[in-house]
Amino acid sequence: MRDFWEGIKERLKSRISEASYKIWIAPLMYDRVEGDTLVIKCPNQFFGTYVQEHYLPYIRQDLLSGPSPLKIRLEPVEKIRSSARGQLHLPKFSPTEIAHPRFCDRYTFEEFVVGESNRFAYAACWAAANEEPQASRVIYLHARSGLGKSHLTQAVGRRFKEREPEKKLCYMTANDFTQQMVSAIKNSSLEQFKERFLKCCDVLLIEQVNCLAGRERTQAELALALDPLMDMGKTIVFTANDLPRRIPKLSDALRSRLSSGMLVSINPPDYETRKRIVARKARNQGVELSADTIEYLAQYLTGDIRRIESAVIGLIAKSSLLKRPISLDLAREVIHELVGDPGPLTISAITDLVCSHFNITAQQIRSRSRRRAVALPRQIAMYFARKHTDSSLESIGKEFNRDHATVIHSIKKIERQLKESPKFRNQLKYLMDQLEKQKWRSGTR
Repeated sequence: MRDFWEGIKERLKSRISEASYKIWIAPLMYDRVEGDTLVIKCPNQFFGTYVQEHYLPYIRQDLLSGPSPLKIRLEPVEKIRSSARGQLHLPKFSPTEIAHPRFCDRYTFEEFVVGESNRFAYAACWAAANEEPQASRVIYLHARSGLGKSHLTQAVGRRFKEREPEKKLCYMTANDFTQQMVSAIKNSSLEQFKERFLKCCDVLLIEQVNCLAGRERTQAELALALDPLMDMGKTIVFTANDLPRRIPKLSDALRSRLSSGMLVSINPPDYETRKRIVARKARNQGVELSADTIEYLAQYLTGDIRRIESAVIGLIAKSSLLKRPISLDLAREVIHELVGDPGPLTISAITDLVCSHFNITAQQIRSRSRRRAVALPRQIAMYFARKHTDSSLESIGKEFNRDHATVIHSIKKIERQLKESPKFRNQLKYLMDQLEKQKWRSGTR
């Protein structure tokens, strides 16, 4: 059966990128078979969750093709150790085990693409990892999935190990903490657990604290464990999908401690950042994309970074399998497969978005008012209408109760402001991003 599992891993090599295989599949090791279930060892709970979300469908295909259909269960190494020895074991804090495979090789500060959406988060984590005087010792990173929370958290841990290898570093998910605490309670070793937790954590990194919602005992024990670490000035990084005050069924005691440090958000990457991410992801695969391909992918791949990475890897894989060069046409095919066809932008949709952004009504934007609070949004709407629809100058003017000469004047004025004002350029980039999202929402899926 061990050979059967190694065969499955070997076949996965041809289905995913080499980098993804080395990071996520190579560390998976055969352990045993229980009835109709194949038990596979993985480094930790977080690792197992990621593999389940991204690679389990591939693995299941091969399991069904074996001598007899099998289910699969990924079991963290810590859990296996605990079952075998009958007591709780926190992760061992050796530099080798912490650096690999517990940390993803790609999750470094150097590999993190910095933009306006994540610059503050990057700076806060860098300062904490280098123990700069002004740095906050407690950081709470919150963002939706796929925006770089784990990347920055692991970069902090890796940087600590590079600077001070003797540092005792503890990296776990909230679910890891819960499992270990429950095991300690069952084995009447809770006090030893707390003591070891205190003595073995110079740096504490806890992911997905939102998963503690409703777990009253775990919340209470974590709150108590955090107090001495915070008092001693230890570096602590939490991640979650929302602010502490918005996580339901969280105790006041834990909420207070989570909120005591620096609350840092990571927002979806803007267009310029997405371009850099696309280029970096392709470069990591040994491919240099043309400027127009990068711009096209960045324009339509809004949202999380995993989606961008998936598209880039898909583009490269399709080029290799079909023996076709990477081109704009091939990029269009990949985008179509991922998100469908975009719906056409209309002047009405543009007007609605601009009015919403500037907090004016459609009646006001079409009025004769020349107040700047109305005139500027009107000029922006005309500019977008000319740039992103097939409408004639006369048609655009008609929509806003103006003649074509006024439309031309408005377009030239916006173009002049774009050249002169970086702040204005950023504002229009944001609006364009919103228009693109609306465009894809209105298209087929």
